[in-house]
Amino acid sequence: MKKVMLSLLLVLPFLVKAQENAIPKVFMLGENEQAYEQLTRQYTKSLLEASNMDIEAAFDHWLDMMKAMDAYAAKINYDLKGVRIWFHVFWSPEGKIDHIGYLLRQDSRNVKTDEIRAFLLGFIKQYQLPLKSDQPFNHYTGATFPTLVERTNN
Repeated sequence: MKKVMLSLLLVLPFLVKAQENAIPKVFMLGENEQAYEQLTRQYTKSLLEASNMDIEAAFDHWLDMMKAMDAYAAKINYDLKGVRIWFHVFWSPEGKIDHIGYLLRQDSRNVKTDEIRAFLLGFIKQYQLPLKSDQPFNHYTGATFPTLVERTNN
């Protein structure tokens, strides 16, 4: 028993440090810079690169995800109108969202942090980007809700 306790005492600081650096599925940008930097090193490929350097395809993928957020918000009766937000999204090679960082912009409608986190967590559990890649990829940009942008065929 003493050996077990001693082992736990020796390992505990490393477990605490690992937990401090662990990053949740949904997080506010600026909360844990070390873990965030680790994510940016692991997800080096961009959405544009994952879209074979086709800017229109990358834009379409992003726009489709924003529209899916709008639809999910309507489905669960969550009001996104007036929310302006920065996103940094990290996808698996299969297109599942592994992590999403967010930061409300200064010109955003005021929303409760716990509510936006819960919304984003629910969204990523049910959403998959229709894009596959040979490695994880990411995208950082702003969004405004509701999504009003439409593609035109010019």
